Amino acid sequence: MNLISEAEAGIRSLFDATQKGFVGDASAGQNQISNWLQYLRSGDQKVLGPIVHELETLNTHIGNNNAAGMAAAFQRMGELTSQSALGTHNFQGNGDKIRELSQKLITAAGNLRLVAKTQPAQR
Repeated sequence: MNLISEAEAGIRSLFDATQKGFVGDASAGQNQISNWLQYLRSGDQKVLGPIVHELETLNTHIGNNNAAGMAAAFQRMGELTSQSALGTHNFQGNGDKIRELSQKLITAAGNLRLVAKTQPAQR
């Protein structure tokens, strides 16, 4: 499986876990984020720093089972991911794949906003 496919599977896995509200167990989502953080921290911090920060924020919201916070973090990660692909154009289609990932993150954010409407407000 390539990196893009792994990221797509991770987004889906993370969204599925967050949509269920973890039923008191945040480990499913936090394990996925831990894997992403480990990978991203090994790269260029100047470029990836904002995404790493947003993942850390998402991790906090997951720990608090805060769907509204998770939605905002997913939205911001989608925007940051899209911005990171602005200058990426090649025959392999990497830029297009990264932009597609950003759309999936933003879609997950929208779906989590719906979940948040049914949850009491969190910190």
